[in-house]
Amino acid sequence: MGDDPNQDWPVSADGGPASVLVCGADALARAEIAEVARAIGLPAEAVGLDADGIARFGRAGPGDILVAELGGCPAGLFDDALSALRRRADRGLPVIVAAPLDRIDAVMGEFGGGDVPILCQPTPGDIAAALVGARGRPFPAVAEGKADELYPQLQNLAEQMAQVARALAQLSQGGQPGADGVSAHALAFRAAPRTEPDVDAAYVRAIIRGRRLRDNYFPAELFADPAWDMLLDLMAARLEGGDVAVSSLCIAAAVPPTTALRWIKTLTDSGLFVRIADPHDGRRVFITLSDAAAAGMLNYLAAARRIASPVA
Repeated sequence: MGDDPNQDWPVSADGGPASVLVCGADALARAEIAEVARAIGLPAEAVGLDADGIARFGRAGPGDILVAELGGCPAGLFDDALSALRRRADRGLPVIVAAPLDRIDAVMGEFGGGDVPILCQPTPGDIAAALVGARGRPFPAVAEGKADELYPQLQNLAEQMAQVARALAQLSQGGQPGADGVSAHALAFRAAPRTEPDVDAAYVRAIIRGRRLRDNYFPAELFADPAWDMLLDLMAARLEGGDVAVSSLCIAAAVPPTTALRWIKTLTDSGLFVRIADPHDGRRVFITLSDAAAAGMLNYLAAARRIASPVA
């Protein structure tokens, strides 16, 4: 990047390096985000999430990164904050939204179909990765004493997402090795057509209970498999005729919420998941399986059951 660690980052209106404006009702949460920003070389300011703070959303510089931490946001200000963030995002300006699990459905309803990074109970590594990705720029100089703390988490995140991309690329190309990209179309499952209704919701729920049973005997992180856990949960809900909110699906994924949100976006982009608007709440969305994904799940589960193969 040369001698100037900030040269590849956006600049503010006065020509200096872009800064991070963190706005949040929770003083500790906004302070943590600001600290991470400074650790990766970005000047940061943390302010309260009140009417004055929301007014600053529109006054932040065009190259600055706005981070809204919505935990503890009073109900009366929550909708105002989302609307102000939406206006800034619609102008193509960098926005990051962090929200608790009980408000993630409203946030996903507002931003889930776009490119706004959404965090839920984020780790410092999650925050740093979102800040880096907000502008798609190279990683700047890391403040002394912070590199060892942040780099391993970012490296692990990059490796996980690379594995996801490779796996989805293979599936979207019919399982052929060496595929270079991820198809935007629904995946073409090739299992034999199901000839008998031998998979029901109770069977799928039993599989899910068996997967969670392992957590009583081994560390849960040994078996983290959020894509499969979410596929199973959505399959069971489809058989039951129920709706699955984003917050519920995050719980079913059995991984940290921010990780689950990244998987939901990846699997939606790949055509496995479909977003459906709640007809009673414009800022709430449900997630369901695409028809192709549901057919693939049914075919696989029915075939496994017929040969008495354990599914876990």
